[in-house]
Amino acid sequence: MPRVIAEFSTSAMNFLYLESFSGPQSSTMSRPTRSKSAFFCSILFLSLGTSALLSGCADETIANPAAISVTGNWQIASTAAAAIKLSALSGAFTGTSASLTGILHSNSASACIAPTTAFGVTGSTNTTGVTTVTGANVAGGVLTLSGTLAANGKSLSNATYNVVGGSCAFSAAVTGATAQDYTPITGNYTGSFSDSSGQVLTVAAALTQSPTSDANGNFTLNGTGTFPSNPCFNSPVTVSNTQVTGGSFTFTYADPTTQNSVTSNGTFSTDGTTLTVTNWTLAGPCGPDSGTGLLTKQ
Repeated sequence: MPRVIAEFSTSAMNFLYLESFSGPQSSTMSRPTRSKSAFFCSILFLSLGTSALLSGCADETIANPAAISVTGNWQIASTAAAAIKLSALSGAFTGTSASLTGILHSNSASACIAPTTAFGVTGSTNTTGVTTVTGANVAGGVLTLSGTLAANGKSLSNATYNVVGGSCAFSAAVTGATAQDYTPITGNYTGSFSDSSGQVLTVAAALTQSPTSDANGNFTLNGTGTFPSNPCFNSPVTVSNTQVTGGSFTFTYADPTTQNSVTSNGTFSTDGTTLTVTNWTLAGPCGPDSGTGLLTKQ
């Protein structure tokens, strides 16, 4: 008959470890076919549950890492030749590493799909921290993005992406891509605009980025701009016609009284502290004029 050699107790139930043998008890007693270490793993598995981390077990099951937020304004880009049809795309991710959804679009009018044609994506992160995101209906093809998620949920390292099928199809998967969440443009910024003649105009901007995107994955800005006393703008001037997507922005300051407006386009740092105005254009009675600028968060 089997002999009880160990008993384990949990709040839910007791477990008995039975060892069978033939003949009288002796040093030649036959050993169980299953090792004691495997048995103890089984006991732990039953008593702790399937979500437990069973280190040291032969058939080890690693629980999913704690879900972290990936919600934000993301940009994926590559300079590789294989990505020439879709070298940059951006949009909004919502959810956590365990389960995310998103809406992306291209960042260039010359891409294989127009920036106004957005597509949905879904994704999740496996037990080794690799996040995989897929999106269908990309000009008839399927997009796949993967990379190792940072501990803060703000970027993917060793990122690769590919489009299979359709008019955006890559000749090969792209490696070494960047996949980054951009901190919102929210706060008080100061800096200046300058034109080609060397004139410099100081600017102070109070900006707040929308917490959620529109249906195409683009974010917006609210706020005002303040200029030194001048005949072109009566400060503060409300910001309008705004868009933030990935690491790019555009906004306009329009004065309804003087009928002057200045539209600024540019890029910003991943931490949202530096806005680089690659081009601004002045229109109205005080125009035309254009130039560049730089604003820094205070």
